[in-house]
Amino acid sequence: MHERADGVDPLRVRPPARIISAMPPHHRALVGLAIVCLGALLSPLDTAVNTAFPVITAAFSLPLADIQWVVIPYVLSQSIFALVFGHLGDRFGHRRIFALGLLACALAHAAVAIAPDYGTLVVMRIFQGAAVGMTVACAPALATLLFPPAGKALALARYAAAFSFAMAIGPWIGGLLLAAFDWPGVFWFRVPIALLALALIPLLPSFAPVRAVSDGHGHGKSHGFDWAGTVALAAVLVCLTFALVVLTDPEGSIGLGLALLALGIAGGVGFGRIESRAAQPVLRTGHFAAGRFTGIQLASVAISCACFANLLLLPYVLAGRIGASIVLTGLVLSVYPGGSVIGSIVAGRLAGRWSHDRQMLAGIAIAAVGLLATALALQAAPAGSLAALLALGMFATGFGQGLFQVGYMDATTDLLPIEERGTAGSLVNVTRLLGLVLGATGIGWLRWSTGSDAASFWILGGGVAVMWVLFAIRARASRPSPRSSV
Repeated sequence: MHERADGVDPLRVRPPARIISAMPPHHRALVGLAIVCLGALLSPLDTAVNTAFPVITAAFSLPLADIQWVVIPYVLSQSIFALVFGHLGDRFGHRRIFALGLLACALAHAAVAIAPDYGTLVVMRIFQGAAVGMTVACAPALATLLFPPAGKALALARYAAAFSFAMAIGPWIGGLLLAAFDWPGVFWFRVPIALLALALIPLLPSFAPVRAVSDGHGHGKSHGFDWAGTVALAAVLVCLTFALVVLTDPEGSIGLGLALLALGIAGGVGFGRIESRAAQPVLRTGHFAAGRFTGIQLASVAISCACFANLLLLPYVLAGRIGASIVLTGLVLSVYPGGSVIGSIVAGRLAGRWSHDRQMLAGIAIAAVGLLATALALQAAPAGSLAALLALGMFATGFGQGLFQVGYMDATTDLLPIEERGTAGSLVNVTRLLGLVLGATGIGWLRWSTGSDAASFWILGGGVAVMWVLFAIRARASRPSPRSSV
């Protein structure tokens, strides 16, 4: 390195973007992946809010069932906007949408933190979900495009590990923030993270959109935004979600619930017809005609739903039955996503040696064992050892989910063309979020109907075990993947 005549090191006066561009390609890709992961952490760090559930219900004098409205509007909004902005990222550039999402996140998290009452908090959670949906919609696409095709699986494993790590530290951070700043702290702390990631955006490579529709003369032709499909998709998700809310409410109207369910199903049929005719659909429904593609999407929803019981029910077990402090509760809850971190790392090491199906099958089996072990601990463990045994069950559940998630993400991105990489990344997030919606409604109803945390976990663990059997039968009937080592 040569210095200028005035003694100034030229490296010190070069813009950071030029310094990054001077790095070897692999190092540039790793820096870009770190920036993408930093921005994407805004979504999994919402596990800090789970630790705050008992504090929020106490602060606003809410019954336990009402805590679902902290989850449902946020998750539903994130699901809708993740698909919409994943589609827009495919068309107009993933980095641009990612940056807009980070700015929106900084504003939305601050708005939730200053909510004066519970109703305002719920409404602001809708905007927060939309902002986070913008951010995570394009994060998996950016993570995979940074690396050559041979490095895609490892890039996804690193992304999943970072995502799970944030889920792991979220409850622990939430406990610390609650002790110091009460419930607004679990929202405020993500504002500087969003701003830091936004400041680093110039260091992230920009990828030209690859989706184009021919105009018949060999040139790409731009089409208007698929507004009809977007509105139909939102209406379907809202109808189906509120049908679940009403049907699982002991005081809800069965007639209203069934009407909403019928509207959601009819809307889904209409949405499929709209998208089959759209030039650039927000979600190309033709992919779901393939049984394998549809099956792994449903499996992702199901395992996310069942595993959410760890974060929905166990905070109350730890705080009430065991009498753990807020900080200790957050620390124990962190074991579940901590297991996902380890599972994702292991999945990355297995990439190329294990097929997608083998990774997913192993993940489902281990997650089922973890849920059933948690059920056994809740039913039979003495109070003195309950926290430790719950931690073991949560770790196994998280490990299985992390292993499954990497195989699922790799399979989904393989099954969709590269010009729909944003849509593939959105599906990864949306299936997880839909599982959380089902969990927030269905698990609460399951707990109410059984009157037992242990019974709820027995049913959920048994359901995941049945899913493993069905998945194994389907995998055996299909042709082995070329990547399979068996």
